[in-house]
This record gives sequence, structure tokens and C-alpha cells, in this order.
Amino acid sequence: MIVSRQQFFRLKQKYIVEKLVVKAPFRYSAVFGDEACFIYVKNGAAELSSPEEKLQINAAESVLLKCGSYFADIVRSTGFDTCEILAIHLHPEVLAEIYKNDMPAVLTNQPQNGFVKKITASSVFAHFADSLLFYFDNPVLVNEELVLLKLKELMHLLLQSDKAETISTLLSFLFDPRKAALQKIIDTHLYSNLSINQLAALSGQSLSSFKRAFQAQFNDTPANYIKRKKVEKAANLLSSSTLSISEICYQTGFSDQSHFSRSFSQVHGRSPSAYRKSIKKV
Repeated sequence: MIVSRQQFFRLKQKYIVEKLVVKAPFRYSAVFGDEACFIYVKNGAAELSSPEEKLQINAAESVLLKCGSYFADIVRSTGFDTCEILAIHLHPEVLAEIYKNDMPAVLTNQPQNGFVKKITASSVFAHFADSLLFYFDNPVLVNEELVLLKLKELMHLLLQSDKAETISTLLSFLFDPRKAALQKIIDTHLYSNLSINQLAALSGQSLSSFKRAFQAQFNDTPANYIKRKKVEKAANLLSSSTLSISEICYQTGFSDQSHFSRSFSQVHGRSPSAYRKSIKKV
């Protein structure tokens, strides 16, 4: 659950910085319609799902996200059952204000594939995050000039990081947004524990539009296709691995064992354990 959510630093009627504290386990959804976002995990851990990627973000790591829809599963990590996150919103009109007639290459490079760029843990970004937290505690010191300076500092740090080239390209997506291909979304998240509604959100479509597009491309409904593929993988693991039923359940993206057993039985006419026993007898 969300323990606290604070928004700071307004420019052009938009909040620039958010501080979130979330208790694990919890799935947090975020939609960045026409902006990029820099995310810094101060402590705890999260598993991020974008339209085309899945990745783990640990304490002191950060990611840069292009406009789109995302889900973050807040997970327990050693010593922490909460996750503290700083989010810096990169609005195109604010960036244009910062650079005016001196727009850097960061906003003009040709885009590449991908929605997320992960930035290796660095003391540089940790110090930057701490400097923001100082101003959270001392809001009387904050004015528009300071906010613009902090944003420009972040842009400079990103450009100087070891991911500078790809980060530059990613920020240019602000001016050339795109949607992930449906096939790519399904390939990436087929065995994730994401609902049909959440897959539709990642695709940037309404549920009804997503179902129509899915039917046209796969000649099946999302529910039937995904269940069949998950059960196929589960059957393969039951016959070729020593993983427990519980491990196979979660590796194939089922939410719980009862749902897994029911879905498996609908396809194979027997429970996962009975299927495994029958395979061993052959």
C-alpha cells in the first residue's frame, strides 16, 4: 500500500518532484502521457514492467522512463519492507524553458527501441537525491530559479553518466512518442502475473480496443491464448524439471496455486500433480 505521497516544486502548473513511500508487496501503476520521468530508488526494491521490458531496481539505482504506461511491483528486500522512491518529471515544455534557444542534443537525437534505461548505482545520483530531500525539509528556500537549476543539474548528470548516449536518445522520445508492438508486449509479459486490463494499459489502448487488436493478430481471445501458453510451459516444466508445483505456478505467471490447478485441469483434464505422475509412469 502507499504509505505516503508528497509532491513538490511546481513549474508551469505541473509538479516536478514526487516522493513516494510504498509498503511491500504492492503493485503501483503510473502513466506518463507526454513526459519522461527519472526514478531514483532510495531504499527497498521494485520490479518494473514497461511495454517492452521487465527489470529489477534495487536501492541506489535509478531508471529513466519515456512516456507510456508502467507497473512497479514493490517487493521486500533485506532490511526493508517499504520502498522509498523519488520521481522527477521531465515535461517537454519545462525542458524547453531551461534550454530556450540552446537546446542540447539530448532532445534531438533519433529514438531507439525501448522504454526504460537503467542507470547503475552511483554516489553522484545518491547525492543529487539527498540534495532534493534537503529542500523538501526546507521549502522556504525553494523558488522557480532553484527548481530550474536542479533540473538542469539532473540533465547534466544524465549526460555525463555511462549511459549518456542512450539516455539522450530516450529523452528525445518526448517529441516522437510511439507505441510498442502488440507482439512485443505479449512476448515480454506472457508469463508475468499481469491482468488483461494491465496488458491493455501497457499497450496504451482501452480494454475493448486491446481485445479487438489481440483477436485480429492472434485469432484468439487474450484470456484463452495466454492461459493456453502458460499451461503449455507448465506442462513442459512438469515433465522436464524437478521444480515444485508451487515454483512452476509462479514461474508461469499464475496468481495462485488454485487458479493454476484449475486452468491446467481445464486443458489437460487432470491436476498438475496427476499430470506429473502420469508422465513419470511412461
